[in-house]
Amino acid sequence: MSQNKVKFGLKNVHIAPIGVSQTIKIKVTDPPSTDGEIGLTVTADTLLGVDSPAGVVVPLASETHTNVSKVASAIVNILNDDDIISGTFRAWHDAGNVYLATKVAQANDTTLDVTFADTGTTGATMGTAQDVVDGTTGYGVPRKVPGAVNLSMDPEGDKTEFYADDTRYFIYTTNNGYSGDLEMANIPDDILVEILGMMKDNDGMLVESTEDDYKAFALLFEVSGDEKNRRMVFYRCEPSRPGQEASTREASVDPQTDSMPIDMLPTEGENRYVKGALELSDTNQAAYNSFFDAVKMPNVS
Repeated sequence: MSQNKVKFGLKNVHIAPIGVSQTIKIKVTDPPSTDGEIGLTVTADTLLGVDSPAGVVVPLASETHTNVSKVASAIVNILNDDDIISGTFRAWHDAGNVYLATKVAQANDTTLDVTFADTGTTGATMGTAQDVVDGTTGYGVPRKVPGAVNLSMDPEGDKTEFYADDTRYFIYTTNNGYSGDLEMANIPDDILVEILGMMKDNDGMLVESTEDDYKAFALLFEVSGDEKNRRMVFYRCEPSRPGQEASTREASVDPQTDSMPIDMLPTEGENRYVKGALELSDTNQAAYNSFFDAVKMPNVS
């Protein structure tokens, strides 16, 4: 493990517990044989409210969209560009399957469905939408945690060196995230209940037990004093019990803080994201301003 330690001044610390987001998929079964348009309709009466059902139109060209993966990619781009649908869902594709998942973890919408229509008689076909029972990793709404003091991190991973022909032939480095400490003036009780599984009894006493169930979370924050005003997210943080100190009052006051050990791990699944950093530019004002509204996933097709 590298001994380099990174320290950030913190502000705007937010925590978003990881849950399970509702996910549905629909498979492209045939590419188009002629140019034209196809339509997809997303029904989600609870999630979209008065905007349900919401429809999109996807233009297809037989010379360009020659296989199911290219058709699926075109559909995903349109879904993610639609203001109504992308406000609640994120879309991606894999092996011709188009996935649609809620951006934050929440109770299932029993009306969720995706239907297909070949509006331009392109010859493209899609199957019937299916619920993805296991779901995918999702996040609750980020909650601001006051009193941030410091975040220290050590990179985790191994470097393997292979020698051949009397020289160092190649180097392989693994990225296992980071480990470190989140230091706060005081960690609020509701955060300890939510992510460390502690309990508040009927008298308001915070109770820790050996059966407490820890919950992973995303950590969002802004780098204090950074000229680029970067906003950062660690996608999967595993907490441990915070250390606590108490001392008698002396001639001068030395404030005591809470320090929670955390492991910042790669996300599970195909794309193993560790962290993201966003700095304000001329083209991303909206994404920058809404950074703390929801956990921002990489914007890639």
